[in-house]
Amino acid sequence: MSDLTPEQTADSSVVNPARFLGRADVYAQARPGYPDALGAWLRDLGLLNARVADIGAGTGLFTRLLLAHGATVTAVEPNPDMRAALAGGLRGVPGLTLQAGTSEATGLAGASVGLITAAQAAHWFDPARTTHEFRRVLRPGGRVLFVWNDWRAAQESAPFNRAYGEVVRAFTDDDPLQIRVPEDDLSLFMPGGFEGREWMHTHLRCGTVRPGMNAGCAWMWRSSCSCCPARGWPPTWS
Repeated sequence: MSDLTPEQTADSSVVNPARFLGRADVYAQARPGYPDALGAWLRDLGLLNARVADIGAGTGLFTRLLLAHGATVTAVEPNPDMRAALAGGLRGVPGLTLQAGTSEATGLAGASVGLITAAQAAHWFDPARTTHEFRRVLRPGGRVLFVWNDWRAAQESAPFNRAYGEVVRAFTDDDPLQIRVPEDDLSLFMPGGFEGREWMHTHLRCGTVRPGMNAGCAWMWRSSCSCCPARGWPPTWS
């Protein structure tokens, strides 16, 4: 990020995507996916019937779930390395369109999508500019879904999560891992109200200890979709 101008360093829509330059391969290998039950829930509610915009799609971990449950998806991602990884990982999968853009400037046509999703991404968004853009691109009655995986939620029941938490705290004064929008700030993005859902799932990650020998570790995650607007939500998102 040292090549950014002073004006660019003051713009979160420039700085935040730049944080992940050169990290797409590691991101794709190490980050967990999302529970199939979440995709089935969206499908059964009819939320995947219209086009979905997956904002901050990264390497396509959540995009993949949406496509697997029959959605037609425009994956919007500002980071060129992430977009390339997404395109390579989902090459040939029907129903996918990929484009550069941010939550504040998606590049989508007005009133063009029925559902906007952001998985492990919304904490990077500017609330005021994002809300303005989401209002523009959503169809009447459209909805927004924010999703997070949070390993900290399972520290008491998963030994690996607990041990990892101890390592993190040993090297930090506080918990620095901002991985979701704080509960008190959700209304900045969802002024019409929201409902929450949670699923527990396990992510198995294997690493090479030495040639020919692998070590496996099971992470337990709590997937939350905390911002799917509740029934009766104003159709024009006022």
